[in-house]
Amino acid sequence: MNRLFISVFFLVGLSLPAYTQGTAEQHAACQEDAYKWCPHEVPDADEVAACLRRNMKWITPACQAQFPENQKKR
Repeated sequence: MNRLFISVFFLVGLSLPAYTQGTAEQHAACQEDAYKWCPHEVPDADEVAACLRRNMKWITPACQAQFPENQKKR
């Protein structure tokens, strides 16, 4: 149990620099996808975004909607 806590604490700590980019809405929409599809790119926000773009067809619709190229034109 302690190892799990330390691992989670370590991963969260590593991802903190990534939170300096993007909005809270973007983080909420894409965090699970980032850890599922792009774990090796975390915490580099630019690399995570590039990875999510490469995996666009597999990420959730909520995360897809955060990318400008997928936003509906008004």
